[in-house]
Amino acid sequence: MAIGVDYFNDLEFIGAAEVPGCRAVLDRTFEGTYSVELMLSGRMRFGIDHGHSVILKQPAVFWHHPRHTYQYGAVDAEGWHHFWVLFRGRRAQSIVENGFMPISGSGYVTLRRHEPVAELFRALVSMVLEGNPARHGHAVILLERLLCLLADNESLEHAASPLEQAILAVARAVREAPEMHHDFRVAAKNLHVSFSHFRRLFERKVGESPHAYLLACRMRLAARMLHEPACQIKDVAIRLGYEDPAQFTKLFKRKIGMSPRQYRMLLPVGGLPTR
Repeated sequence: MAIGVDYFNDLEFIGAAEVPGCRAVLDRTFEGTYSVELMLSGRMRFGIDHGHSVILKQPAVFWHHPRHTYQYGAVDAEGWHHFWVLFRGRRAQSIVENGFMPISGSGYVTLRRHEPVAELFRALVSMVLEGNPARHGHAVILLERLLCLLADNESLEHAASPLEQAILAVARAVREAPEMHHDFRVAAKNLHVSFSHFRRLFERKVGESPHAYLLACRMRLAARMLHEPACQIKDVAIRLGYEDPAQFTKLFKRKIGMSPRQYRMLLPVGGLPTR
């Protein structure tokens, strides 16, 4: 029996973002909403309800509950690499109260191996920004997969098989140099598996197909480049291999949720998008 689309409607995604070099200062309550957030690199000061604050120095995941007030900000001029996903609804409350919060009474958990968690965050942020109703259920499942990874955080270092580790290495190569040419059929051949098997494993571990992930990484690189005022939109398109700026604009809007010009105007350097 097929699962009806209403099955996932007890959770609504409000927004999501990836913010490299975040230097925001925050002291607020998120009334009626919940979130899960990742500090991937850098350092940030984190506190709850104006109690003792800590400096997070290694990759860490934390979450927001509407009955608490959260304080955080940059420790230095470099800031930190921040992801956030905001959601609400009955399932959202259960995921945070019965899922994330029991993992750690401190409101955050540091990661021994951050790569699988970061990959899921990237896929989830991309899917939420895409806003495709047909993929809403997939986004909810990614959020729950993230919860499962964190619940098993102590064994993350041993979670992946050698083939899965090789798949994650391919994903890392894409993430670190998305502007380069990546031939996934050659990658599959080098791993001695069929491309269909490679694709299934990649999507299972990363949350997106290889080509969808490459596109998402390219558009995130484009977003970072657009923070530079001297960098023209057409130059960004060409660097990423798109000779037609209109095609680049269409792909950017599909993945980021707004045109390159709108993104440049509405997302200031160093700040969190309005939530």
